[in-house]
Amino acid sequence: MGTLRDLQRALQEKIEELRERDELIDELELELEEKDQLIQRLQSELDKYRSVLRPATQKVGRAKRQAISAEPTSFSEISSTKTESYVKTAT
Repeated sequence: MGTLRDLQRALQEKIEELRERDELIDELELELEEKDQLIQRLQSELDKYRSVLRPATQKVGRAKRQAISAEPTSFSEISSTKTESYVKTAT
């Protein structure tokens, strides 16, 4: 086991290491905060540009087409329709 002086020196070294780590953590947290602010600003700008460009670049919608039914839809149309008959002949 080391002497008291060796233990005190080791303790001082560990304390210094912790201070350096704390400083590094503080620097990294500051850098992270700056990057978060940059991301927020860029996201805001992107949203603004999207809101301006979206109406100009949207596709023009096609007109909805309506289908025409081949079947008569009312009784009066059915009763006024005449059917033609053809004579079948054997050839």
